Amino acid sequence: MTTTFDVMGLQCSLLTSLAQLEEIAPSWDALLSQSATNEPMQSSIWLHNWWRVYGGEEGRQLRVLTIRRDDRLIGIAPFSARPMRHLRALPLQRLELMGTGEREEDETCSEYVGLIAARGEEQSVSEASGACLHDGAMGAWDEVVMPAMSSEATISALTAKALGRATKYEIQSGAPFIALPNSWDEYMKGMSSSRRYLIRRSVRAWEKWAGEEPTLHKIEKAEDVDKGFELLANLHAERWKDKGHVGAFTSPLFESFHRQTMHDLFAAGALWLCWLEVKGKPVAALYNIVWNKQVRFYQSGRVMDVPQKVRPGVVLHACAIRQAIELGYTHYDFLAGTTRYKMQLANNVRPLVQLSVNRAGAKGRIKDLSAAGLDMGRSLRDAWKAHRNSEAE
Repeated sequence: MTTTFDVMGLQCSLLTSLAQLEEIAPSWDALLSQSATNEPMQSSIWLHNWWRVYGGEEGRQLRVLTIRRDDRLIGIAPFSARPMRHLRALPLQRLELMGTGEREEDETCSEYVGLIAARGEEQSVSEASGACLHDGAMGAWDEVVMPAMSSEATISALTAKALGRATKYEIQSGAPFIALPNSWDEYMKGMSSSRRYLIRRSVRAWEKWAGEEPTLHKIEKAEDVDKGFELLANLHAERWKDKGHVGAFTSPLFESFHRQTMHDLFAAGALWLCWLEVKGKPVAALYNIVWNKQVRFYQSGRVMDVPQKVRPGVVLHACAIRQAIELGYTHYDFLAGTTRYKMQLANNVRPLVQLSVNRAGAKGRIKDLSAAGLDMGRSLRDAWKAHRNSEAE
């Protein structure tokens, strides 16, 4: 049963079940397409699948707020709640954005998430959501955490204001991206000479090794999506095995989520799963999402047994960037992480921010004191490590 109530002249409903989510999926995506933050990781494909896989973990409860003006859907605040213990002792109830808060080994790293609002309704949606959070309409909570939001989205700043003066607004990381020009030559001219040299040298080294120009292959049929999934997962595992890690796809939850999500993205025309081959053998793969005429690079994998100067990852991205330009896409976004290869290929960086707020009261104060104690302990530990390292030198 849906709980409905009026807030600031708007009709708000709290959805707490998957069946309710599935019922509003068409209107969810229609609203998203009308918003200024039309992102794949805010879509019903991504977030509804996320709830199907992760909703049963860690005692989560669905807390999705829909906001209507005169029966027209103008906003969605997609939250879930879960109990947790701070320092393994203090019990807390956390509200966090859907698509976030998973265990590290299972996390999907959803980015550019947040409230969804129709254009022109951002302030009303933010204020109504803030009011519902603070008056308890979305259930009891001790803290709200909203990570990986775009700093450029107006609704991010409006949400921070609506949550109140105690809200922390923190830069988490940067997301390198390319504002795609009209041609490959224009893209190359906009790069520094050292970056142009890197791309050209990488392509020449590839051609010398492979004996041919790099050519993108991609999944073209629905029945090949599972094959593409296996190809990507195997190459991803090979890359991380070389670094002593197991890779993301060894998590049963992560695997289940992406197997289904890839099928749904393909059906929506949004999956760009591509790879490079040498003598018929896949050697590097990309899991891209094409959404709103923009490319979001999500995951990759590559073989490690290649000559020293051959850089399959750089060549694969260069091919994908070139094709994205030819197809008329407007952006190629590497998502979070300012790793070297991303910064070498990108021409912009967008900060990602996190909003968080603790409910006033004993639990919030105790948590803050505990965090301060941890920070002091870390500072002392880091100072001691630096002291020991300087002695060792």
